Amino acid sequence: MSRLSARACRIIAALGFWGLIALAVMIRGTGGLLIAYAAIVWLAAFSLQAWRTQDEFERAAQKFSWVFGGLFGLMGSLALLPMVTQPGVIAPMLDCVAGMLEASDPVAPAFLLGVVYIVLGQLVGFLVCWVGWHVAKR
Repeated sequence: MSRLSARACRIIAALGFWGLIALAVMIRGTGGLLIAYAAIVWLAAFSLQAWRTQDEFERAAQKFSWVFGGLFGLMGSLALLPMVTQPGVIAPMLDCVAGMLEASDPVAPAFLLGVVYIVLGQLVGFLVCWVGWHVAKR
């Protein structure tokens, strides 16, 4: 069996992860939670394989982008927090998440939305920094 390239591993990791997450949202309950955990394991396994097949240049780009891009993405998401928490903005998002979760605890949708907000901020910062790294270094 031939080894997959780092790019192929990242694509497989992302597509498999989001496919399993979509399935977990549709199934819900304990089965959905187990599928969500399987999605995290899937993402970790293929991301580790991608890391092992990258050359030193790509590894340096990843490390730099996660450290600085993740930091600036986190700071950007925190700076936008007062705008996002306005009642007209946050209420529809909380209602949407509460409808998907069907949780009895009213804190669960807010917690999940907060986690997703922070992670997305860091991911956007990473992607901007990663693209900037490649533009500057090539």
